[in-house]
Order: sequence, then C-alpha cells, then structure tokens
Amino acid sequence: MSSSLIGRKLGKYEIVELVGQGGMATVYKGYQRDIDRYVAVKVLPPHPGLDQQFIERFRLEARTVARLQHPHILPLYDYGVQDDILYLVTAFVEGGSLNERIHRGKMPPGEAARLLRQMASALDFAHRQGIIHRDIKPDNVLVDREGHVLLADFGIAKLAEGESRLTVTGGLVGTPAYMSPEQGRGETVTGSADIYSLGVVVYEMLTGKQPFTASTPMQVVLKHMTEPVPSVRAETAGLPPALEPVMQRVLAKNPESRYQTAMAFAEDFERAIQGAVDTKPAVADVVPTTTPGGLSSVNPNLTPPPTTVIVQERGYSPLVLLGGFGIIAVLMVAVVVLVLNGQRDTPPSLPPPPTDAVRVTQAAVVPPPPAQTFGRASYTTTDSLGDTLTLTVQNVKPPAAGRVYAAWLKNTVTGDTMLLGELAVDALGSGALAPYIDPDGRPLFALYNAIAITDEPRMAETPTGEIVYSASVPPELMDALTEILLRSEDGFAARSTVSGYGGGDGQDSGEKGSLLDGALIEAQTAAQHAGFAAGSSNIGGMHTHTEHTINILNGTTVDYNRSGRGENPGRGVGVVRFLDLIEAQLDAVADAPAASRSLQSGLEFIRACTQNVRQWIGEITALDEAVLAASDVAEVADEAARAVELAETIINGVDLNGSGQVEPFEGECGLEQIRTFGTLVSTLNLTEGSVLE
Repeated sequence: MSSSLIGRKLGKYEIVELVGQGGMATVYKGYQRDIDRYVAVKVLPPHPGLDQQFIERFRLEARTVARLQHPHILPLYDYGVQDDILYLVTAFVEGGSLNERIHRGKMPPGEAARLLRQMASALDFAHRQGIIHRDIKPDNVLVDREGHVLLADFGIAKLAEGESRLTVTGGLVGTPAYMSPEQGRGETVTGSADIYSLGVVVYEMLTGKQPFTASTPMQVVLKHMTEPVPSVRAETAGLPPALEPVMQRVLAKNPESRYQTAMAFAEDFERAIQGAVDTKPAVADVVPTTTPGGLSSVNPNLTPPPTTVIVQERGYSPLVLLGGFGIIAVLMVAVVVLVLNGQRDTPPSLPPPPTDAVRVTQAAVVPPPPAQTFGRASYTTTDSLGDTLTLTVQNVKPPAAGRVYAAWLKNTVTGDTMLLGELAVDALGSGALAPYIDPDGRPLFALYNAIAITDEPRMAETPTGEIVYSASVPPELMDALTEILLRSEDGFAARSTVSGYGGGDGQDSGEKGSLLDGALIEAQTAAQHAGFAAGSSNIGGMHTHTEHTINILNGTTVDYNRSGRGENPGRGVGVVRFLDLIEAQLDAVADAPAASRSLQSGLEFIRACTQNVRQWIGEITALDEAVLAASDVAEVADEAARAVELAETIINGVDLNGSGQVEPFEGECGLEQIRTFGTLVSTLNLTEGSVLE
C-alpha cells in the first residue's frame, strides 16, 4: 500500500498523511471532521475481490478487539471495508513507539520495569479474554507523551493467518526477531508465546539489541528454536545477578517452563533489580549462554528493521516449494542439535518432512456482541462505605396502564431480596429512583450482587411479577470486595481506640480489618518513618529510620544500617504482602465463570492502583539505598525528601495529569482510591429480561 490513499476518504475519515508501513498494515493519520479529532487509520494489505467470508471474519475480529478496554491497550474506535480496502481506526497517539525509545539507548532497569509492568497488565488482561496478540514487538508498543505504553495491533496477526475462510490455516505469522520457538515450529499458539515475545522486547530494552540476529529471517527463527539465550548481563554491565535467571526463564524454549502470566514476569523482574529475588530457571531449559561477540551480539542497527513474515501452507499450490524449504530447515535444526550436544554414534531421528496438506485448526470462537443496556445502578457513600444506591434507566418500555415497575436488590446465592421502591418512567422511557440510603449504613455492594425491575400490579413486600430488566455481577465480587474493603481474616485486629486508618494505641479489639486497611496502616507507618529519616540531623538516625521505612513497606527485617539486627517497627506484614492479597482477590473475580468483560475492565482500574503502589515502593527502595550508602546527611537530603513525598503518594495518590482529581491511571491512584474504585466495580448495567438464576 503506497501513499496514494492520501487525500482520499475511507468512511468518515479523511486520510491526511502516511505515518508508517509494516508487513501487516500501513498506518495513516486520518481526520474525523464530525467530532474534530485525528485518528490512526490502519489499512491492511490489498485484498482484490474480497469474498464475503473473509469480510465477515474481519468484522468478527474487529468486534472482538474493540471490546479490549484497558488503560494500556490502544482503543479501537471503528473499522470498515471500502473498495476492497480493509481498515481499522484507532486512537492517534502523540509520542512514538518503544522501538524509537530503544534506539536512543539502553534503558535503565527501573525505567524498563515501569514499562514492563504496564505491558504485562495489558497482555494478561487480553489473555483472560482469550485473545492472543501473536506479534509483540517494540513497533507495536506505543509510548505517549506522558510515558505510558499502549499495546497496538491486537488481532491483525490473527487476521493475517487466514485468507477467505473462517478457519485458520497453519503457517507462521509474526516477526522473526521476537517469535517464540513454538511459533517457529508452526505449533498451536497460546498466551505463552506473547510472554516469550515480551521477554525478547525486555532483553532489547536492557541491551539495545535483539538476542538473536542472522542474515535471513528463517535463520533467526531457527536460533530462537535451538540456540541458548545470550546472557543479558554479558551484554550490559552492572545488571544485578538475580536478573539473569528471570530472563532465562521468560525466554525458555519450553512454554511450560516460562512464567505463566506476564505480570508474574514483571514482578520477578522488579524484585530482581531490587536485589530481593533469586529466581531459578526451569531445569529443562538451563543452557549455556553465548559469549559477547557471537552472532547474538551483532548490532541491530546494521541489519534491516524487523519485518513481519507470513509463511502459509495451502494444499497443492505453487507454494509446495515451501515443503522443500521446510526439509532444509529441519536439516539445519539437526545440525545445530549435533553442534550443541556433540557428535553421537547415530544421528538423531528426524521428524517427517512437512506435507503440503492443509492444516486446519478450529474456527475462531468469537463471543456475541454485548447486550444493549437500559440503565445502571451504582453504589456510592453517604454516611458509610457503599450505603447508597442510585438507579437510572433510559429507553425502557413504560409499564402498561394500571401497572408499576418495582426495583429490587437480590443476593443470588442466599436468595435474599430487598425492595428499593417504585421506579417511575416517563413516556420516553427514562426514569430514576430516588437514591436509596440504607438506614443501617450497610455496604450494599457486599450484600447484593443483582438488581431486578419487575412489572407489578401494585407495590408489595415481595416480587410477584415478571422481571423486565435486570443485571448481576458474579457473587465472587461480593466476597472479594468484603475482603478488600471491609474485613478479612488476613487483616489486622482493630484497636479499641481507632485512628484515621484503623490504628491507635489501644488494645486489640479482636475484630479484623480489611486488606486495604492493613495496607494503609503499614503505609502510614512507613511514611512516618520516612519523615523521621528526612528530618534527622545525623547520618546514624537517618540510616535507622531509612531501614525502618524499607522494612515496613516490604514486611522484612533486613539489617540495612548494619547495626547488628534488622528492625521493623510496623506490624511486620508489609504493604507488598497486602497488595499480593488484594490482587489475588481481583484474579479470583476475573477468573469467575460469570465475569463479564466490563467487570474485568473495571478490575483493571483497581489493579492500576496496586501497581502504582508497587512502583512507588520500588522507587523509595532505590532512593533509600542511596541514603544508606551516604556518609553525610546533606549528601542525600534530596533523596530523603523525595522518599517522603513518594511514601505519602502511596496513600493518597497524585493528580499527575492535572485533571483536578486522582484517577485510576498509571502514576496517579494510590491506596485511598481503591476504596472509591472498589465500590464502582459493582455497578450493575441493566439489560432486557432476566439474567438472574
């Protein structure tokens, strides 16, 4: 696709300029005049004479990707087909790609960790939806002007696998420099392939080069399949030893030996650069690393930029020549194996050469589009957390003459039902229920997980009529929010004299607090000691309180100031441990059978807050390490002051983008915002009919 589209109009988008071109799509800057905004228009390679089946598959894939609503996934606005041109419309990101950042130089581990966590959260979210990217590479990672990443081109690699059928033919689709071994072998692709590619990207972020390079794309693929992973520390001096096994594990040849989630990789990466982990690679994948100066050390800038290679096999076509190429590739693999393992008396048996028969996998299963919504019920706080419910509806059918609509909350596990009141609806189908405030101040989101609008002859104490509109969330959400926001066996016992975060100096009352309360108590204590460290007039006192700060945050008792014993004046659990427990609750809800995509998206906003806190703890630890290494207070006064600022940010968050409020974005929300976003996750979106069991 050339720049000939400039000046044309695709749908309602005027093509303004060419932005970039790759193997799978050409990207243009477009202008949407009706709402005065610029967009990115991604045009797939020309498909003359498109058949209806391929167009339908394109639409199904586009609708699937459009439902990926995540802070670090580039949103898909629109898609279309015009004059045999397939195009996707996404947000236009002012900034650049991760590839451009890499070419400016190697990344410090801290910067790499921050970007990795954002990419990992997006990948895990997509994988939970059953969507695999298939082509993770720096060019597909956009970085906005505030330094936040957005994964792009979900679904494009999968579209490239097929032609005119809704079934997917076997073949290799991806970018050789970042392709997992199983992709190179043409095996079934799972989320583990994306995690491997993510590991390659991180390797390049740290070293400035790809782990494997060669003169041809197929040779690169073969190296991913057969050669040991080059040592990341051999390529970049100064990286901590604990990072080596982390990188070896994420780049394991066997998918089962890798990290099972991208976030698990990100967390081990962070712990490694902070010196708090000694992760061992899987035994089956431990291989000697190459030395600097080998093929893996070739400067990537001397080779052409990575391109996406598509190799497909289809029955008895001219591409049968590929079968011969496949045999050569297998022989090359055998030679490499012999070199690695030494000569044997008998050569290893070779797999049968690939045939040119069509290898067909099961047709992609695409979930139906989301049902139309007719209103929502959401929880807010009046006197106590989550004690208020507001309900609004629109476009509903008004009740017949002599009938009324009644609104009810229901617990689908216990069957408990509570009348909210009569829902008045006007002739246009709009209406609202007066905010219901629980007289006992109960957290309604933890007691009820469903709402129903019934058609009744008159108001009564129990529902008798037909359910005309309803909504529900999984009961697992009630349990999770109870643990996170209200009470948990893993929480601290409350003090008899309660302070702002459930603390105080009285005796334990025996009643357990929530996971969030526990995290806040530890964070508040850590912030206090960070202040003590910054205010110390002598280096000994500064070191003592710096040790306290790190240990309180991490729940450790490390002797950082070399006094002979490690001290932790907090409760001994640590903010990090409470974050682990909170995220485990979020995972349980996300994995629930009835968890909708909108609910999973809402959970990601809470997760953004926990990830921010982890990031800030890592920054505090790095600052405090500098403080502990200093011999004079004045040398590290700025570092100590910044640690205080970050410790307070852990609790309250920060309005990074100047919007006037702390939002559930990376770099903004902290622990306190989890309370607000936690109740909002329980929002109920009404659909027609009954969804209640």
